[in-house]
This record gives sequence, C-alpha cells and structure tokens, in this order.
Amino acid sequence: MQQRRWTVRSLTAAAAAAVAVAVPAHAVAEPAPPGLPPDALRAAAAADSPEALRAVESLLAAARTPALFEPPPRNTPQPFMQPAPTFGLGCGGGFTPYAMTTGWAQPGPNAVPPVQIGQLKIFVSPTIPTLPARADLKFVWLNMENFRGGVATLDDTVGGVPQLSKTLDTGTGPVLSALFGSVQYVDGTFCQVVYTMGAFFA
Repeated sequence: MQQRRWTVRSLTAAAAAAVAVAVPAHAVAEPAPPGLPPDALRAAAAADSPEALRAVESLLAAARTPALFEPPPRNTPQPFMQPAPTFGLGCGGGFTPYAMTTGWAQPGPNAVPPVQIGQLKIFVSPTIPTLPARADLKFVWLNMENFRGGVATLDDTVGGVPQLSKTLDTGTGPVLSALFGSVQYVDGTFCQVVYTMGAFFA
C-alpha cells in the first residue's frame, strides 16, 4: 500500500512537471520580425546622422504610395534603382571628380554568397580599380509588409580591407531602401556617395 501511494504521488508530480513545462511553450509569443517599428526607426536614424533620418522619412513617405513600388523577381541579383552620384577628386579615375556608384542586393536563398531566406546581402562596387581603405556606407531599409526597418553600415571586411557589403536580416517581402555615405581608397582618393534608392524583394 505504501509502495502504491509512492507511485501515485510520483506519477502526479511527473504529470504536473510535464504540464508546467508544456504550458510556457504554448504561451511564448512569436518572435518579432527583424527591424524596428517606425518611431523606433526614426530614433535610431536620428542617433546615427541627419542624413539617415532624412532617408528614413523618405522611405516612410514612399511607403504611403505602394502603387509606385514594383519589387523585382525573387532570388535574383537586384540592382539599385539608379547609380548614386559620387563626388571627389579622382573618383572617376585620374583627376575626374565625378562618378556613379553602382550597387545591388542578393536575396536568399543563395549559396555563393551564402544568404538565407529573409536576408539581403548588399554590395557596392568601387568606382576606381583601387582597394578601399575606409568606408562609411549607410544602408537604410524598410520592409513594406510590416513597416519595420533599420539603419546599417556596410562594414564587411576581409583581411582588414572593406568589402563595401553587408548581409542584413530584413524579413521576407518587398524592401525599400536608401544608400549613401563615403569611401576612401588606399591611394587617398575620397569619394562622397550622395544618395540612391533600392527596391528589393527578400
């Protein structure tokens, strides 16, 4: 009889423990999508720079007219809408003080480079055949499905050399973006990348 009471108590305790473990699993909320909601995005951009805040406001304004936004096909390299005007002595080669900076995004899933579903890998091409020494290229993005976004610096490096690239978790769906900033090359050439917009599909 004593053995039976011990067994019942043990089973009851085990069942209670199982319920205690199972209930929180059902109660845990789904994780929030990547990025920040509009007010927090504005605050993050303002803390970064006036240019970042202006870019965020431009994206939020553009998001109010989605008919103008036509995302490209999925899973293909996607260029920015236009090359970005770029200024600086030598930025166009020799003494040419003007160039156009091109960039594109690779959505996932992709093997080389490795990009997961819900990510974009952003690339920017140098305007001269010289290695970058330093870069401060900003990528501001807004997911059009959930109106969450972020402000990122394209800060990938290989062996200390800036790659003018970055892989970002944007969540799936159409992504509106802005690119601007600067690149300095090892020969001293300094290039200011003014502004361009991108319309991608992650």
